[in-house]
Amino acid sequence: MCRSIRFSFSGPPRFVSDCVCDSCRLAHGAPAVTWVGVRDGQFRVDQGDDSLSWYCSSAESERGFCLKCGTRILFRSSKWPGEIHMALACLATPHDLVSTGVDFKEEFPAWTSLTWAEED
Repeated sequence: MCRSIRFSFSGPPRFVSDCVCDSCRLAHGAPAVTWVGVRDGQFRVDQGDDSLSWYCSSAESERGFCLKCGTRILFRSSKWPGEIHMALACLATPHDLVSTGVDFKEEFPAWTSLTWAEED
């Protein structure tokens, strides 16, 4: 939100997907979060590394956030070793990335009017 931290990645992402799991909803205060997943070696912090901190959000996962404004921008987990997931809304560089699916649909809340097209 304050733009103190800027990050980017090289090469094609492993995925771009909307997540509607309980944990992401609570962490972001939103019905869904769109994530871009890349291998650790593809990811870099271009600015503000000293403003980046990590919060242990579960036994296996951490969420990266900005110490200045509190915005949650990154996710990593032992469930997906060697990957880092970036909140697409916080990616500063222009891109043409579009979500290709929805993860954890079984946790989708009934209280939102958001819908996704049925996947083939």
